[in-house]
Amino acid sequence: MRRTIMTLISTLLLAATAHAQGVDDARFHGIWNGVLQTGGPSLRLELRVDTDAVTLVSVDQGGAQIPAVSASVDADTLIASFPSASARISLQLTNADMLEGSFTQGGGTLSLNMARGATPDEVEVEIIGSDEELIVQTPIVRLAGSVRRPDGDGPFPAILLLNGSGSQDRNATVMGQPVFGVLADALAARGIASLRLDDRGLGGSQMVPPTSPLDLADDAVHAFAALRDADQVNASCVAILGHSEGGLIAFLAADATEPDFIITLAGMHGTMADTLYEQSEAIIMASGGGEAGAVANRVLQIAMFDVMRNAPQAEIADAMIAALTERGFLEEAARQQAAIWAQPYAVAALDLDPAQAMAGYHGPVHTFFGSRDLQVLAQPNSERLLAARDGLPTEITVIEGVNHLFQDAQTGLPAEYASAPHAMSPESLTAIADAAEALIGEACN
Repeated sequence: MRRTIMTLISTLLLAATAHAQGVDDARFHGIWNGVLQTGGPSLRLELRVDTDAVTLVSVDQGGAQIPAVSASVDADTLIASFPSASARISLQLTNADMLEGSFTQGGGTLSLNMARGATPDEVEVEIIGSDEELIVQTPIVRLAGSVRRPDGDGPFPAILLLNGSGSQDRNATVMGQPVFGVLADALAARGIASLRLDDRGLGGSQMVPPTSPLDLADDAVHAFAALRDADQVNASCVAILGHSEGGLIAFLAADATEPDFIITLAGMHGTMADTLYEQSEAIIMASGGGEAGAVANRVLQIAMFDVMRNAPQAEIADAMIAALTERGFLEEAARQQAAIWAQPYAVAALDLDPAQAMAGYHGPVHTFFGSRDLQVLAQPNSERLLAARDGLPTEITVIEGVNHLFQDAQTGLPAEYASAPHAMSPESLTAIADAAEALIGEACN
């Protein structure tokens, strides 16, 4: 399983075998869709309601279907329990087409709003230039991706695009939004080629789980070489762009690749532990969880991270289950968390600090943050980058009003990702493309 950044709110349990329970109230019948933010990659959910069954569907977990074993309507509120996921929903019908309420699981409660209708289709991407399938063979894994070339004969400057945390395809699709799909299009319009890759285990890439971020840095080294050698690419002008955790990977790969420049988008410029502490507090506070909720979550995180740092690898899962259940987590939910965080990748990534790698790269860097990003906060990560690269060419731009995916946003909560009008805002795409053109002129000429 590839790395995942999230708070201690449990992800949905996929196994679901129980007798279904429906409701008779026709006002609730039909399909509803919404987004559950987990503190990291969010989950698109559908709720299917009729007289025979109430079923919760996790769109982003292979369409896993979880039946309710109890369901009822109290006045205008639908209440349903899903024991196989240790979960419960309470959703009020605020108008004919909207449900508003909460999702509770593993001792944690999140707000959940759902609109009538199925989950919206993914955003379509207009292709400028041409896509060519490219296979990157490393000593460990075969990766598949696409080289996007602008129209014309080239040779073109080129940028390797590195996905953020979570399992993403080559378009860096998050909540149906093809972030790198539209970015590759914007770069091609400026005469810049790019390579984007399916993460390990997705699309055409082999499922070989990485054991640390250094494995992904090695993937980036081989992908960079493949892009540099690709047809119509100017081998003397090749750079790396990383989003979120991809920003960390970009610097870890820089010593071996010597890119002409690096761009990071919401770059994770600290440890995973620091990032999780900061994003958890920001998201909980923005979700209305209050100071008490943030403090309670921090207690759980500290306990979990202490286990990851101090227990032998073979004992981490059991020790983590014990630590979480002692602090009020349901055992089943604690087991789900242990299945994620006891993995070698998570343990290796927890305290890996990119400061030395950021200081070791002497080429120009331009990093972008969103003012409403609640997952990788602009201020602390800017401070870390500037401290590590003291005296080195480093530019930081904070784009106002955009979230972690550089979409126009109201709150910055991950719940807004799926419904954003653009996969990336036009202002963000222009700013990033402008920076890439400027760096090409500076570093490649």
